[in-house]
Amino acid sequence: MNWRSIALALLLGFLTGCGMHYWQAADRGATEFGTDSGQCIEESKGKYEVSERIYRRCMRAHGWERVQTHYPTYRQFRGPEDEDEFFSPPAPLSKRGPDLQRSMGDPVCAGPTASRPQHCPRR
Repeated sequence: MNWRSIALALLLGFLTGCGMHYWQAADRGATEFGTDSGQCIEESKGKYEVSERIYRRCMRAHGWERVQTHYPTYRQFRGPEDEDEFFSPPAPLSKRGPDLQRSMGDPVCAGPTASRPQHCPRR
């Protein structure tokens, strides 16, 4: 294998593996996520350490699925990913990509067609 093949393989691996992790569940929003995530954070805090595995297991038990994406919708929420974030969790709608407002999940795009902002799709 020459150096170009190796560089191409590394680049493709980097591009396909990128994206942040989010939690999603059918027909559930930020309020439900906040409640479930808060309970799971408390469960995951042990006497001497924090367990991401316990947090993730708890979230799955509450019906949440962990996904990786570049373009999260308003139905996908950020949870703690490392030990520091368990003590100061990220805002559920943080780490949004630049094109999020153009997504169908934008709450301002839910109203009548005539009153939607220009970036919202017309149905």
